[in-house]
Amino acid sequence: MTAFNRFSTVLGFALVSTQAHAIDFSFTSGSVSAAALGNSYTATAGGVTLTASAWGSTGIGKQFATAALTLTPGAGLGVCNSSEGVGCTGNASALGNTNADDLILFTFSQAVSLQTLTLQQYGGDSDLSLWAGTGTFSPAGLKASLLGGTATTYSNTSSVNDIKSVSLAAYTGSYDWLAIAASATNKDKWADLAKLQSLTINPVAQPVPEAATWMTMLAGLGLVGFRVSRRMQT
Repeated sequence: MTAFNRFSTVLGFALVSTQAHAIDFSFTSGSVSAAALGNSYTATAGGVTLTASAWGSTGIGKQFATAALTLTPGAGLGVCNSSEGVGCTGNASALGNTNADDLILFTFSQAVSLQTLTLQQYGGDSDLSLWAGTGTFSPAGLKASLLGGTATTYSNTSSVNDIKSVSLAAYTGSYDWLAIAASATNKDKWADLAKLQSLTINPVAQPVPEAATWMTMLAGLGLVGFRVSRRMQT
C-alpha cells in the first residue's frame, strides 16, 4: 500500500468515526449466567459493550447489595434480591419495591447518549427512579439517596399492564452508566413492578477536528500525493 493510500485510509476512518448511530439493546431473548447473587448480562452491538448487574436494598440500613439478575424470554430483565430468594418467579422476579428496592445497573464500554427505555409493566404500576453518571460506578453500600449522578423519575399514569416507552431525553450529556430502580422515592399503595425490555443509546461521536486541522491534513495529503506522483514519473 502506498503512503498516499495509507493516508487516505486514515482520513476516511477519521471521517467515519465522527458519525453517531443509534444502537438498540434488546433484553427479551438470550440468557444470563446461572441465577446467583452477583451474576451479570453482557451484550455487544455497534461497537459498544453493555453490562447489566442486579442490586437490592437488602444491606444494613437499606444499602444496596448484590442481587440476582433474571432474564425472562419475551419479558425482559428483572431482579431477585436476597430477601426474595435466588431463582424467584412471577412478579417477584420483576424489578420491584415490595420487600426491598430492586435496581439494575447498566455500564457501557464507552461514553453514550441515552435515548429510550422500554419496559413491560406488572401489577398495575411501574414508576421508576433513574440515575446516570460518568466514570466507574457501583451502588454497593449506598442508599438510593446517595447514588449521585443525574437523577430523574418516570411516573407511570396507566394501570394497564402493557409495554411502556420511557423517554430519556432529560439526559442531555454523555454517560458511562445508567441505574434504573423501581421507584425508590415516591412510593404509593401499589407496588411498582416492571421488566426492562430494551434500551436505545447513541455512541458519543468523536469531536470533529477544527477547520485549521482539516486544512493541515489536506495539505499533507496533497504533499504525499505529489511525492508519489514524482516518484512514479522517475
